[in-house]
Amino acid sequence: MRKKVLAIGNRIMRDDAIGVLIAEELKNNLEELGFQVILGETDVDYCLSFVEEGDFIFILDCTFYGVEPGKISLLDIKEKEGFFEKGYSQHQLSLIKLLNSYNVKDVTGYIIGIEGADIDYGAELSRELLDKFNDIKNKVYNTIILRSKSD
Repeated sequence: MRKKVLAIGNRIMRDDAIGVLIAEELKNNLEELGFQVILGETDVDYCLSFVEEGDFIFILDCTFYGVEPGKISLLDIKEKEGFFEKGYSQHQLSLIKLLNSYNVKDVTGYIIGIEGADIDYGAELSRELLDKFNDIKNKVYNTIILRSKSD
């Protein structure tokens, strides 16, 4: 089993980039622990090219549930059937759909969603996410470490 972190998001859509920015910050620490970190941004096909049978993956992405900005949500990818009705993020749907389409079996893991405050054109994060960036980074790191040990 290989452990991978796939970060998706659009760098020019403000908070949509949060997953990629967090992954960049954690990349060295995660690689020291044996994770492969893929900064896929908006190219879900690129991300998929790294996913192999038996992998344990984390997908980092921005969500927009209407809850407190910076809140972390955790979704088991085994429950991917529900994603098509719920629409957690525009990228997840594509990546999960591709995992299904290419029939990549025995891939397990989680989607770590980070609630955004502002999804609009711009290269900077919203004030809400900037103020919480280190806390978000630590929560994501701890979630990855905890879940990769328990599964």
